[in-house]
Amino acid sequence: MLRMLKYICLITLVMAFFLAVSYAETDSIVREAPLGTGQRITPIVKVIREWAPSVVNISTERTVLLQTQPFWKDYGGILDKFQGQFSQQTIGALNLKSLGSGVIISDDGLILTNAHVVNMASKIYVTFYDGTRKEAAVAAVSQRDDLALIEVSLPPRIRPVKIANDVMIGETAIAIGNPLGLENSVTAGVVSGVNRELSDPTTGRVIFNGLIQTDTPVNPGSSGGALLNLDGELVGINLAVVQTAQSISLAISFARIKSMLKEYKQLKAKVEAQKLEGSYRSKSTRK
Repeated sequence: MLRMLKYICLITLVMAFFLAVSYAETDSIVREAPLGTGQRITPIVKVIREWAPSVVNISTERTVLLQTQPFWKDYGGILDKFQGQFSQQTIGALNLKSLGSGVIISDDGLILTNAHVVNMASKIYVTFYDGTRKEAAVAAVSQRDDLALIEVSLPPRIRPVKIANDVMIGETAIAIGNPLGLENSVTAGVVSGVNRELSDPTTGRVIFNGLIQTDTPVNPGSSGGALLNLDGELVGINLAVVQTAQSISLAISFARIKSMLKEYKQLKAKVEAQKLEGSYRSKSTRK
């Protein structure tokens, strides 16, 4: 009887433990409030609810070949001349992965991001707001402006972001990105200045100009993410945060974005025209 009582007590304790764990897990889930009205629905909240799905997570893979040095590397000399004839250097591969963000800017699947996010990537994957993951391809790159366009087929019901025509110093600036892989993280601040320059700290050479300065926090992984105004328009693409100062973030301006898109469309139209001309000549030759 005593043994049976101990057994029942043990079962009861085990059940109580799992119920407590289950309750704790359920209780710890943070649920987003449903759509509604009231003072909590600020202009920033409205922008996020409408345009956050247009910001994507970009993950890339890059393969780097590794070549081992011969055992006589510290001596060099004539042995190097015979190395290729009498020995084989071991070559390995290192797979590097990185994370960034991007903004959907067209219905046909063009996504804008930073060039450094996709540079030398062997594979590019886009993860959308609903968790859908698709492989993408580079459509165009402007190293001068650190901008890149990638192409991917879009899931249904995702709208492209409109690009702004101007910016006001002091207006609200909303950054949406994926810092450290944390999808659709939101920070907000104000536009602090325009036409800023970013220089190489060692040489002083100007790397970028015409940048937008904000005090909106931007973290690693947010590169390529959207900087929006309260109308939900794309003011810029988040580029970097100044490490030696507080509350200084920089973004590539809408003006640079529009210039890059114009060049891309012109080049695309030229390529398509050449294809049509080549196709016409091919058909004429067959006749």
